Amino acid sequence: MTNKRILAAAAALALFLEAAWADIGFLSPDINPSGDVLFSLKADIPGAGAFTTLFRKRISDGTLEQLTFYPEALESLAGGSILQVRNRLGTGRIDTKTLAFAWVRETTPFVDGGTPLLGRLPDTAASPDGRWLVSVEPTGPATGRLSIYDITKSIKREISAKVERGSLPVAWSPDSSVLVYELGGVLYFSRPEHFFSSASLPQEYRVIGPGKISSVAWYDVNRLLYVRGDSVYRVQASELLSRSLYGPLIGAGTLAGKLPVPFVPETDRFSSSPEGDAVIFAQRNRNVYYTTLAGDDYVEFGRPARYPYLLLPGNTARIVTVWSGSGIPSIFTESVEDGSRRTKAWRLSVSGGNSLFESVEIPADTRWVEMSPSRTHAALRTSNAVSIRDASTWAEKALFREEPVVRAVWADDSSLFIGGAETLRRWTFTTGSSVKYLYSEVSSPSWDQTSQVVTASAPLSGKIAWQKGMQWSQAPDLKPRAPSGSNGTWRLYVDSSGGFFSNMIYLRAATGPGGTAPLIQEPPLRFDPLGKESDSGVDGSVVSHGSRSGAREVALVFDAMDGLEGLPELLNTLSTYGIRATFFINGEFIRQHPAAVNEIVKAGHQTASLFFTPWDLSSPKYRIDEDFVIRGLSRNEDDFYNATGQELSLLWHAPWYVTSPLILSAAEKAGYKTVSPDVSVLDWVTLEQGRHMPGLYKSVPDLIDSILSQKKPGSIIPVRIGHAEGGREDWLCDRIPVLVNALIESGYRIVTVDDLIARAR
Repeated sequence: MTNKRILAAAAALALFLEAAWADIGFLSPDINPSGDVLFSLKADIPGAGAFTTLFRKRISDGTLEQLTFYPEALESLAGGSILQVRNRLGTGRIDTKTLAFAWVRETTPFVDGGTPLLGRLPDTAASPDGRWLVSVEPTGPATGRLSIYDITKSIKREISAKVERGSLPVAWSPDSSVLVYELGGVLYFSRPEHFFSSASLPQEYRVIGPGKISSVAWYDVNRLLYVRGDSVYRVQASELLSRSLYGPLIGAGTLAGKLPVPFVPETDRFSSSPEGDAVIFAQRNRNVYYTTLAGDDYVEFGRPARYPYLLLPGNTARIVTVWSGSGIPSIFTESVEDGSRRTKAWRLSVSGGNSLFESVEIPADTRWVEMSPSRTHAALRTSNAVSIRDASTWAEKALFREEPVVRAVWADDSSLFIGGAETLRRWTFTTGSSVKYLYSEVSSPSWDQTSQVVTASAPLSGKIAWQKGMQWSQAPDLKPRAPSGSNGTWRLYVDSSGGFFSNMIYLRAATGPGGTAPLIQEPPLRFDPLGKESDSGVDGSVVSHGSRSGAREVALVFDAMDGLEGLPELLNTLSTYGIRATFFINGEFIRQHPAAVNEIVKAGHQTASLFFTPWDLSSPKYRIDEDFVIRGLSRNEDDFYNATGQELSLLWHAPWYVTSPLILSAAEKAGYKTVSPDVSVLDWVTLEQGRHMPGLYKSVPDLIDSILSQKKPGSIIPVRIGHAEGGREDWLCDRIPVLVNALIESGYRIVTVDDLIARAR
């Protein structure tokens, strides 16, 4: 294969990957006379673009070396002496004193034959001292195994065989001596080394009490707050064992104070002040209370409790609380407003004995906030910079914008680790100086004129040369040679893969008996086939699914009938992933929540009709004729237009997806296509209905497992927004990130119903 053909294939692949959903493929193979291949791997980050990683492979012994490391996640450990770097190719650590890099083999990195991740980068919880690593290993679309890994001994132990994915139910003590974790609505504690000992105390004797991990907050080396109902308890780590053994006799801990209303672990959050003498209590992302902890307040006791209050907008999707060293809290919220993600902030102001929340001016595109170790300064990361603020006044003290910032984390009180688009470095904001650790990405990689030295370019650094490991040096005089696809012994070419990777670099022997093999071993993982089926799923005026060939795509559709529950978080998730979905909107929802409907429209989603009333059209209580259906569709069009100034698309379905020949005929006369999903999702079944019809009720993890087992290329997957009367233990509309991630991991792209129809034509 000629050099021009190699480069043309690489360019075509680059265009394909830019438009892909979560593909991983290869670029720019270049072989030297010694049989060493230089190539790049390009990986999509769902909703956040893509990155390239440079590799060198020796054909002679199969050794694969990674030369750059893009920082999807950073963790500062052991007082800043260890920097942990993670992305979908593996986890590594940098000794910030010696600059030595080492892989963390809790999971197998790509260089050792591991499979790159397609979906969301999973959360991990490293102990503050860096020795232990807790993670959830996927065992299914919505469930995983909770494990702890001893990095010093390279040993892993299971904490629980089954937990829900999407969050990490653990909380480390600041000195790494105690791990609090939650299983099945019960909180437990353990010293990390006990998981590796056969003589450890059984789990039933290590109970703190009922709750979620949101029910606890460490505020000191060996002290935590535990919330149960409206009571806040103060618990000492040294007393955990005795209180657990004698819990029925002495209770959960010492009463620290009371909340204004009972705490609901599934929906509420709380955050402790540095001294543990006050908390921020956030109720359902809506009501925020600052509460001083005054012990028993049945009668006046000590200083009186205070409840400064902040009512947040209904579109709030997420709340983060940070505390200054003097115990002043600031509230950061994330929402989708006017079609875009936006961050706002408030700070508690205390003056003349009065306390109230005041707005703080911050960049609207703030994506991360963290206090320095001593809480004297805060760092705000925006879409391309890091701003250092005084923790008391929020006045800006320094600004890093030398390169676009991907991630950042405090190293110590005067410096941060900055993961940029080009480099990973330590930046000291008090002096403006930097120390580079490695390169995130490089451009124009090639061999030099001797064909032995790897060279590349970086906008900030100019020409650089690879030394070893992740280390590069300046090389302004080094001259690259033209890329080559052959060396007389081997030839390289890029072709489609048909497996996990979107393409593959193939190695073909030019001498001897010949033969062709992939340069990189293909993982065994396979996706749903794209073979053509006879039924396109679009039959006249009815759409049951989209194309069964051509693309691995599904439509995730949302039914807005009554309640708003789950919508703010849902819109935030879709914005984060860059997904345009289809919303079916009922007339009652339009009349009750016109502002929410406008936000759906402004976010660019497709809007379709769910009729003008939430009535079940199959009910014998109502007499439904053709005129009623046509008029009902027309009224919903008018209500939607009056609320938004926009028109509904000509897609609809009746409440509860009821169909009949009369309903289908009337809708067709009104100009509508009727949508009838091919995936059954029983997210509307309540606990009460489940008691009457055993087996019908499913938990959210089981619902997601069911969806993934039914889906095919072109499927339509319905999800109901809001919490129906009758109650459930959990709601699918509250766990959309887990469902979206499961679909991405299965190789799917999420599109609108219109997109599926276009594919089927």
